[in-house]
Amino acid sequence: MSSIESFWRQPVSSILSQLKSTPNGLSEQDVSRIRSQSASKKELRPQWQHDLGLFFAQFKSPLILLLVGAVFLSIVLGELADSMIILTVLITTGLLGFVQERRAGRAIEDLQSMIHSTAMVRRDGVEKEIPIEEVVAGDIILLNAGDIIPADALILQANDLHINESVLTGESFPVEKFEGSSEAIEITKASNAVFKGTSVVNGTALIVAVNTGLDTELGKISVSLGEERGKSTFEKGITSFGYLLMRLTIIFTVIILILNLVFHRPLLESLMFSLALTVGLTPELLPGILTITLAAGAKRMAAKHVIVKRLNAIQNLGQIDVLCSDKTGTITEGKAKLHAAINSDGTDSSKALLYAFLNASFETGFSNPIDESIREITGIDTKSHTKVDEVPYDFIRKRLSIVVAKDGREIMITKGAFKNILAVCNRIEDKDEQIDSITLHLEKLQTRFAALSEEGFRVIAISYKDVTGDPVINKDDEVEMIFLGFLVFSDPLKQGIDQSITRLTQTGIRFKMITGDNAMVACHLAKQIGLNTSEYVTGSTLHELTTEALVSKLGQVDVFAEILPAQKEQIIKAFQQAGYSVGYVGDGINDANALKAADVGVSISNAVDVAREAADIVLLDQNLDVLTDGILEGRKTFVNTLKYIQVTTSANFGNMFSMALASLFLPFLPLLPVQILLNNFLSDLPAIAIASDHVDEELVKKPRKWDMAYIWRFMIVFGLQSSLFDFATFGLLLYVFHASPEEFRTAWFMESLLTEIIILLIIRSPKTFFKSRPSRYLLGATIFTFMACITIPYLPVARLFKLEPLPFNLFACILVIIIVYGLVAETSKRFFLKKMLE
Repeated sequence: MSSIESFWRQPVSSILSQLKSTPNGLSEQDVSRIRSQSASKKELRPQWQHDLGLFFAQFKSPLILLLVGAVFLSIVLGELADSMIILTVLITTGLLGFVQERRAGRAIEDLQSMIHSTAMVRRDGVEKEIPIEEVVAGDIILLNAGDIIPADALILQANDLHINESVLTGESFPVEKFEGSSEAIEITKASNAVFKGTSVVNGTALIVAVNTGLDTELGKISVSLGEERGKSTFEKGITSFGYLLMRLTIIFTVIILILNLVFHRPLLESLMFSLALTVGLTPELLPGILTITLAAGAKRMAAKHVIVKRLNAIQNLGQIDVLCSDKTGTITEGKAKLHAAINSDGTDSSKALLYAFLNASFETGFSNPIDESIREITGIDTKSHTKVDEVPYDFIRKRLSIVVAKDGREIMITKGAFKNILAVCNRIEDKDEQIDSITLHLEKLQTRFAALSEEGFRVIAISYKDVTGDPVINKDDEVEMIFLGFLVFSDPLKQGIDQSITRLTQTGIRFKMITGDNAMVACHLAKQIGLNTSEYVTGSTLHELTTEALVSKLGQVDVFAEILPAQKEQIIKAFQQAGYSVGYVGDGINDANALKAADVGVSISNAVDVAREAADIVLLDQNLDVLTDGILEGRKTFVNTLKYIQVTTSANFGNMFSMALASLFLPFLPLLPVQILLNNFLSDLPAIAIASDHVDEELVKKPRKWDMAYIWRFMIVFGLQSSLFDFATFGLLLYVFHASPEEFRTAWFMESLLTEIIILLIIRSPKTFFKSRPSRYLLGATIFTFMACITIPYLPVARLFKLEPLPFNLFACILVIIIVYGLVAETSKRFFLKKMLE
């Protein structure tokens, strides 16, 4: 059905009627009918259309299109044979890139399909969990804190519902929503509606999905603006560098074209040569190599239970030098166990235990380890109690209130953070159920709380008051309560977590703990895992610090405790301002903004929807070791990408320089267009295999950063070094062997291609060639290219490319030049690649 505009201005009954839905939800037959009707609106293109677009994308470069145009022009002018060969080489090169990128894309789709967000819907009166993509208009959806909203929807019921609408409005402060009517014109004022892509901060709700897919407000935005995420720093660097190299190539090529015309060479021949040279020298494989290398890295990371949602994050993962993490679930087991329920005197309290069990059993907010551990208690009968009302937990109040009724009496039970419970209590109950003013007992309560916290226990408080006759509550009713006691929980450290953090720090990464728990508990755990606790920052301290003061403290502080959700994002941005690349590990509602702000957001597979959606990387195992493995894989991907850039820049710059000078004194074209393109095609084979190459351990011991100055120096030195050997080859061919144009082209074709292969094998590692073996795929592609290069001139196919067999002595001299080039490059690389080991 078509979308319903301004649906929040219509009565609920009217919307349900239009959607043919009821509060009990749709039937499965209704769902099937709606899906069939909306099939034409499916957001994904057919696979064949995607593949066709990917194939043609291989030829989107204006330079390649110009060459294709020149090929067809030469066919019209009668140059049929050479033109068809050039066209065949171009298409084959495009097919090679297409096949590799398609495989990479499929691999990433398979990995991302492992991570699903779900929605709880009511169909045929039964609640069931389904992927959010399967939600249809008319579905009745149950919302809890942490849920991603899967559709634009009308609120049927709401309980203290607060929504983060920053994805639509840019405003990060939660907006409260209610059931009822609204006359708002703008969606930002629609208090009775929620929208796709936003998330539940706290509270619960029952909603009916009205608009789905591209009919939603977020869907309309994605159509008009696209859904591309920003490029990483590394990708921006190599893209800008690729374009710069392309511009330099075009300038050199134009100069070469002018020189050819000055020497009265045929216009069409000169144009074809210049265009082929431009295509051969530009780093046209750079985007494809990047995708293939990242996809290969993502597959290796998946094998270690690390799922990459966004390919760009792999480079950032290799660059991070600070990793911030919450405490629960990463450092500790994340499975709180109720150790004791005690009164203010420290003795066991059955009443505190009963009230805690009632509060946890009847709450309907988001699932959390605290309530789960309380609900595991056996032997407590709650059948005689009924739930009356609830105020869900939120991260501002840090309290959860439930009203229960029994025998005509209605009791409001509130539990939460010790300080936040203490703030709403004016009385206290002792072990004999005597009520006293809390003022007289504050010091005793604070001392007991501190003692338990210093032992590493997580401590929350519980309170109550009688609300008989007025049981409907809201957060304003959390006043004048009776302090009942403490709930003491243990959450032990993960086994081996200290070794995991030590391994992480050995890779050059500084580990920081950011937690909402109190400072005493945080420091107790931090000491056990080797973090510095001589100085720590609390949320209240952070509130008083300027950004500059915070930045100055970051180097000395490992523990941030009692931190509010918004402050987590503030800490991340402070690290970034100080020049660090920051990773953040989180799995809760209060982690979403920090996950988005970090250079790499990391979550876990069982995190709340909003955290998992905000993350770039998802861990299938809640284990820091697999994240360390992922960081090392990110660095390997970075290094392998850098190998291609180094080879391309040095070879391209050297070839440009050599070709420009050769055109000054040669009476013929140094290479024919078809030879340039064949050279380019053969050199692409080992370049693509770089993605699978081994990386030395020395190269992944520290974070890797994009260094433009280093690339420039490498390009100039190794490019000019390559040109020197080109000139030596020219001199040998012209003045020693007096080579014919055909022999000259064949010899330089071989020398140019083989030196590019040699330089790849040499610069791929700071070690000598024999101490660092390439991967079998890279070695196989290199051997195949080498054999093809030296055998093609002697095969019948050689005449298609205007190549001819070389005399043995000339061939031997070319091999000697290549060997000497390899030895010189092996020596000179030590002065450059040692920088990578510093």
